[in-house]
Amino acid sequence: MVNSTNKRVALKRKLLFAMLMSLVTVNIVSLSILFMQHVPMDRLLEKWLTSITVAWPIVFISILLIAPSLLRLTERLIKDTT
Repeated sequence: MVNSTNKRVALKRKLLFAMLMSLVTVNIVSLSILFMQHVPMDRLLEKWLTSITVAWPIVFISILLIAPSLLRLTERLIKDTT
């Protein structure tokens, strides 16, 4: 029972992290690109909503699939020598 509870909590943390990280990343990148393209302020909201609607699911799934491998790679590259 305890083990399954721990697994559920770990899954919730993983999903929440991926959701938050992808949402923050997509917003920063989308707004940066839109500002660099000098999108008029009256069209900014429309363009921004369109871009995050397309990009967010892609980034969310990418984080879920890629983050575990990157964490393992990071652990191998930086070993605790203490």
